[in-house]
Order: sequence, then structure tokens, then C-alpha cells
Amino acid sequence: MKKCFTVLILVILILSFPIGPIFCQQTPLTTKGNLKVLILEGTPYERGRQHGTALKKEFQELVRLWKEDIQTTYKTDADVFLKKFLAATKFQRAIKEWTPQLWDELKGISKGSGIDFDTVFAFQLVDEIWVLGKDIQAEKCTSVGLAKTEKHSATVAQNLDIPTFYHGFQTLLHIKDPAQDIETFLFTFPGFIAANGINNRSVAVVVNAVPQLESSRDGLPVAFVIRGILQRKTYAEAVQFIKAIKHGAPQNYMIGGAKEAGSFECSTTNVSEFIPFENASFTYHTNHPLKNLNYKASFAKYLKSKGVSPEDYKHPCPRFQALQNILKDNSVHIDVDTLKDIFSNRKSIINNRGTFGCTIMKLGKNPELHISPGRPDKEPFQVFRFK
Repeated sequence: MKKCFTVLILVILILSFPIGPIFCQQTPLTTKGNLKVLILEGTPYERGRQHGTALKKEFQELVRLWKEDIQTTYKTDADVFLKKFLAATKFQRAIKEWTPQLWDELKGISKGSGIDFDTVFAFQLVDEIWVLGKDIQAEKCTSVGLAKTEKHSATVAQNLDIPTFYHGFQTLLHIKDPAQDIETFLFTFPGFIAANGINNRSVAVVVNAVPQLESSRDGLPVAFVIRGILQRKTYAEAVQFIKAIKHGAPQNYMIGGAKEAGSFECSTTNVSEFIPFENASFTYHTNHPLKNLNYKASFAKYLKSKGVSPEDYKHPCPRFQALQNILKDNSVHIDVDTLKDIFSNRKSIINNRGTFGCTIMKLGKNPELHISPGRPDKEPFQVFRFK
């Protein structure tokens, strides 16, 4: 996510902690504290239309704030910039090839919200505009993953940090797709199809940008990759999916399954799994590539100017170092309370002014979502389960 500062934790945990209340949504749109919860059902177009209609006011306000941010960043009229950006990219082809139902969903969002389709489409391209915007016009994430043990089940967690104009719009989409027999919880904001999520088949994903890697103008955008992963029914299918597609913006996808865990650095056509040491039962990550050396030309040129080889490049990220200190070896024990402490820590800057929310997704036979819609040291966690 643009300027995101995420802590992504993919952990194998036993459920040995008290669980808060489980909310059963009885109406399509409800509010739970700072969190709007919207149930979407029907065809992709119908779900999109429901989304756009229910959150019309909020989406229109976010688009206004988003365009103000674009104008400030790129020193030009936002509509002119977006028109130029869409003309210079060809993401539509990849979307229609790999996730065609989401194209219909965008049409529904446009219809329901009254916002033109091109704007709705461009609104999904947060990471792509961040990576490609300056080129067409003229960090901060951390992840950890632990493998399954006899005592632990898989858990994916993330502090999602995004620009503050998105704050106050925390939204949980509960999508019911009877055609695929899949239900999904998506943490996001109005009008945006997914920031991270979990499905009822115990597949989950959180992401963090690795902008040093090669990008493309015709690959599959990040938000659509997230949704594509969550349309898979197993961890193996999800990993196969990210290896089969051509990627748009470079991204690290932390994927969890019922038993497995993996951290995958994805550039345009290269997917590399990062494992911190031999036989490690966990993995962790920041915004800097650790395994994939498929750097974009401008970054390779920068390294050369500094006399640093790609193999020797290691960014001294304090968040990465902090997690190295916590996750020293396979004997380390992490439970949900430990995760909450990590995500709530202000001194490590894991929890900061950009923190939009914290999600902890327990995987296994009965997957569930724990979510704090804001800073986790301030906003209580709510718990959602699939029926």
C-alpha cells in the first residue's frame, strides 16, 4: 500500500486465549465501533452495486480526498493525471484474463456510487500509481511467518498503515459467493476491493510493497492479486496462482493456509520465497527484497553508483532488526497476546500515526478474523467467524 507501514505476521498458533464477542451481521450494513461491516451477495456485478450504493457517501468523500493527494503529490490536476496514467498502462488485459469477475464488480461499484468507471478503476491502483506514477508523470512494511507445529495453527496478522486521509473509513466486506462456495472477509475502505483478507477455506493474505523490484504496466494489479488469492481454496492453489500471473506493482505476499505459511517476493515475472535460515519454522519481511534480485533499472543503477552489488544489498531496516531480535530461533513462542503486543508497540514504530487497523487471522478448521479498526493500542479487537 502507498506509504504503508505494515507489520504482517504469519504465525502458527494454538488458540489458547480468550475470544471476544462474535458479531453476527443481520443487515447488509452495520457499524461496530469504528468499523463498517457490509455483507455482499449475488453476482459480481450485484455485489459491486451493493458496495457502491451502501457506501456511496463515504466513497465519494474518499475520492475527493484521494484526488487532492494526487494533485499535491504530482503537482497537476488529478483528473488529467489519472487519464494519462490509465492511457499509459494496460492492466485491464490481465484483470480480464485472471480475475474477470472483478471487472464486473467494478462496474457495479461505479453504478451504485455514481462515480465514473475510470475513476473507480484507477482508485484500485494504489500500489501501481505509487510505483509508476513518477515515471509516467515525468516504506514501511514488516512481515513474519511461522510454520505449523504440533502445538500451533496458522495465523496471519498485519498492522495496515496507509495515508491518514483514509483513516475513519475502516470497512470490512463480507462477500458470499455461492457460485464458488467461498466466503471472504476483506479489510478495506469504501470503494476499494481489498487490502488484505481471509476466506472460509482457510486461505489468507497480507501484503507489503517492495518497490525496488521490477514492475510492469500490463501485469495484474495488487488489489486484484489479493482477491485472486482469496478465490483459491488451498494454500497450494494460492501459491500456484501468484507464480502463474504477470505482476503489476512489485509486492511481497504473505500467504497462509490451514497448515502452511510462506512469504513471496514478486516482481514482474519472478517469484522468490524468503526463508530466514535453514529449517526455520518462521519467516519475516520488510519493504526491502531479501531473496528476489530482479531489481528495476533505476534501482540497479542507484546500487551501482554506490558500489553495492545486488547480492550485498541489505537495507538496515529497524523494523526488520527488531523482529530478528524477537524471532531468534525456532524455540521462540508467539501467541496472540504476543502479536497484539508487537502490533501495539509505539517505540518500534510498528504502530504509528499511519496505522489504519490491525488484523489477526486464525487459520485451520474454523478460520476467524480478529480486527482492531484503528491503532491496536487504542481500538479493541472485534472477532468475526464464518458460519
